[in-house]
Parts: sequence; structure tokens; C-alpha cells
Amino acid sequence: MRRRTLQPDPPASDTFTISISDLMSGLLAIFILVLSYFVLNLSQATAQLTQNDVTRAELLRFMQEELEREGIKVTIDDQHGILRISEGVLFDVGLADVKPQGRVVIAKLGKVLDTALEMEQFKGRVETIFIEGHTDNVPISNGIFPSNWELSTKRAINTWLVMSSANPRLPWFPNEKGELIFSVSGYADTRPIASNDTEEGRLKNRRIDIRFSMTPSEEDKSIVKFVRKELER
Repeated sequence: MRRRTLQPDPPASDTFTISISDLMSGLLAIFILVLSYFVLNLSQATAQLTQNDVTRAELLRFMQEELEREGIKVTIDDQHGILRISEGVLFDVGLADVKPQGRVVIAKLGKVLDTALEMEQFKGRVETIFIEGHTDNVPISNGIFPSNWELSTKRAINTWLVMSSANPRLPWFPNEKGELIFSVSGYADTRPIASNDTEEGRLKNRRIDIRFSMTPSEEDKSIVKFVRKELER
């Protein structure tokens, strides 16, 4: 009689290895899908962010050109979304009251800003406009302000008061969420744009910045929600 050869069952360890291999393959597939989702949405968000930067730069250039037609010189920082006015245009050294010529400048700035916010390409695109006061690092000692914090903040407040008084519609401009878009803050000497070791540098640091923050896109919001949901798991 022909002897039948019996095949031994695979060792239990081989079965375990196969199961682990299948599990790892499944996890790898899930990882690739999640990674693809992030790459796709990141690309969309980057494109939208770039578009926001372009729109903000166009807004700043429009305002700069309009103000130059009025004989008013301002500088812009495209990268950070800032329109900048030097101290000498608006204030006397160490004081926060806006000079008469400064009032004219601020009123015209407000008028141009009002026009820009109503333009089709900019309407609803701005989330917040920050009016920021900045000083150099020389301590204030004129008996009016105890420090540069109070001076920079009061200058920002007075800039806004003059602007909104001359252009009464500005305080009521809403962003996409229905929130009012204007904000005021003082930074003293904590955000210099030049060295405080020279008079020229200190002069540059004494300034009012109008900073524009753009409205996040729907793609940005969906990514934030997705990441938050994943982190909460």
C-alpha cells in the first residue's frame, strides 16, 4: 500500500506573522489615504493663502497710490500686510495729540480705506484691521505718560478717534462673521523695525501701523475642523 504523507499544519507563529502582516498592510493603506487627504487640502489651503496675500497686497498698493495722489507719503509692508505712517506726520515727539496736519492725513486715509472696503475685489475679504502704536526704546519722562506703553496706546486710540470721526461709516464695517473689524493696540518699543542704536533707527520705530488680517477661506476652516476632530479621538 502506498503510504500517504501527511502535511504538517503551519506553526502557530506563522499564522500570527500573517495576521500582523495583514494588519500592517491595512494600517499603511489608511496612512496613505490620510496623507493624500492632507496633501490635497494643504495644496488647496496654500493656494488660498497665496490668494489672500495677493489680495491684501493689492489693497495696500491701491491705498498707497490713492494717498500719493493726495500728496501723502506712506510705506507698505506686503509681507506682513501693513500700511505705515511715521510719527512726524501725525505727532510731536513724546505727545499723543494728533497735529492739525496729521488730522488731515488721517481723515484722507480713512476716506481711502472706506472706498477700498466697499470695492468688489476687497469687500468681505478683510477680517480685522489693527491700528497699532509703536515707539522707540527711549524712556518717556515728560510728566504726561508714565511709560511708552501708555504713549503708544494713546496714539493708536487718537488715530482711530480722528479717523472714525472724519469717516463715520468706518466703525460699522463688519467682517464675514458680522464682527466689527477695527481694533486698537499699543506696543511701546517691543516691535522695532530698525535699530534703536541710531537716531535714524529710532525715528523709524516711532510710527503708526495699520495692519490688515484677511478672512480665512472655507478650505482653511475645514482643515482646522478636521485636525481638531482627529486630535480629539
